[in-house]
Amino acid sequence: MEINLSAIKRNYEKVRQEVNVPVMAVVKGNAYGHGMGEVALALQKAGAEWFGVEFVEEGIALRKAGIGGRILCFTSPISREECEEFLEYDITPTIYSIESAELLNKVACQRETNCRVHLKFDTGMGRFGFRLEDLDSALAKLKNYKNFIYEGAYTHFSDAFAKSGDYTLQQLSRFQKIIERLEEEGIRVSLRHAASSVAAMDFPETRLDMVRIGGALFGVAMFKNREVKLEKASRVKARLLEIRHLARGSYIGYGRTYKTPRDMRIGIIPVGYCEGLKVQRRNYTYSILGLVRNIYQEIKDFLNPPPVAFIDGRPLRVLGRIGMQLTVVDLTGIDAKIGDEVIVAIDPIYYKGEEKVYLADEDRGRFGEN
Repeated sequence: MEINLSAIKRNYEKVRQEVNVPVMAVVKGNAYGHGMGEVALALQKAGAEWFGVEFVEEGIALRKAGIGGRILCFTSPISREECEEFLEYDITPTIYSIESAELLNKVACQRETNCRVHLKFDTGMGRFGFRLEDLDSALAKLKNYKNFIYEGAYTHFSDAFAKSGDYTLQQLSRFQKIIERLEEEGIRVSLRHAASSVAAMDFPETRLDMVRIGGALFGVAMFKNREVKLEKASRVKARLLEIRHLARGSYIGYGRTYKTPRDMRIGIIPVGYCEGLKVQRRNYTYSILGLVRNIYQEIKDFLNPPPVAFIDGRPLRVLGRIGMQLTVVDLTGIDAKIGDEVIVAIDPIYYKGEEKVYLADEDRGRFGEN
């Protein structure tokens, strides 16, 4: 997989110019499969001062890679050992339960130090965060922790990519009321943040004091805002391993799922589901409406399969089932030879290949826009 660090830096700058507030670079999940250390260092050079991770182990890895900026961990410490790690590596934890707050404050007190924290509030996501119905009791305790510096408060939007923005704006309204309650209790934070990539692009009112940007750094443009043109940040390359001519009526692959309708020229590429090709699953089958959408998309893809391999920009049709490490493509009418380069569409999050090559676009050119 080739990763264009210059494209990632340009995407960061495009987002920063659009939102006009500080941008937290979210590099959780190994920077969405792109390599956390390399990506974070490139963004640090581009001016990023904040980085977001899911777990303290990721934050430690960033420190060891040479990241000197601020790191926010989206989860709370659940053990004394983790509390020590947050303090030792100067990683800012999220607090969303009194149990974690008690533990962390105790450890900070014993070490005779203060700990900067961000409070998280559940305004409709249903995961982490102090719930609205528990707010009064939580604030009564939070304001008494003497070893905390309440630097930030945030929430997370659950449906910013929906056609209607009503629910997102409802969540924002709830969050703003929570901020008012914090101030009434004497807890004044300097950083209020709520928006991830989609909300930051489509709902300017959600940008507040900072935005958290993950997928957009890598060219994932799920938002409606067409003013911001993002660049693809990665591509997977393979080479034609074999070329064969098959007669009409030949079967291809396991299960005999494809029978050649005519004499065909086929190619074999050394990429399969082991490397992450076509393994991503649709994840909205948890409602009747989601199931219907899923079925519709499966039928649509069956009737008109989206291309997953390209030679010189020309799409190649996959023939038969994708194998563990081999995939057969249609080369009929295409002037190709063994060893020619093939670009394969694999989401970096699912990519399981071992090699990552980091490029500046002076090396190989841009990968295109999304």
